[in-house]
Amino acid sequence: MSTTTKSSRMSTEPPKGAKPEDIEKHIEHTRADLGRTVEALQHKLDVRSQARERLSAVRHRAGAMAATIKMLAMRPVTMIVAGATVVAGVAGAVAWKRRH
Repeated sequence: MSTTTKSSRMSTEPPKGAKPEDIEKHIEHTRADLGRTVEALQHKLDVRSQARERLSAVRHRAGAMAATIKMLAMRPVTMIVAGATVVAGVAGAVAWKRRH
C-alpha cells in the first residue's frame, strides 16, 4: 500500500480542457519521468555495476584510512611512543629472561 496521496502524484492524464501546448508539456514530462524510472530500474538490476561501485567505495575508504595512518605514523610523538614501547618490551623481555 502506497503512502503517496493522489494529489502529490502527477496525474496520468492532462487536466480536462487543457490546451494542446499543455498536453504536449504533460506528455514530455511523463516521458521524462518514465525515462528516469527505467534508468533507476536498470541500475537496480545491474548487479555488476553495483558491485563495482561498492568496491570503488571500499577502495576509496581504505586509501583514505591508509593515508591517515601513514600521516599519524610520521608524527614525532607517535614515533617516540612506538620507540619507547619497543624499548620497554625489550627491557622487559631481558629482565624476565634473567629471572628465569
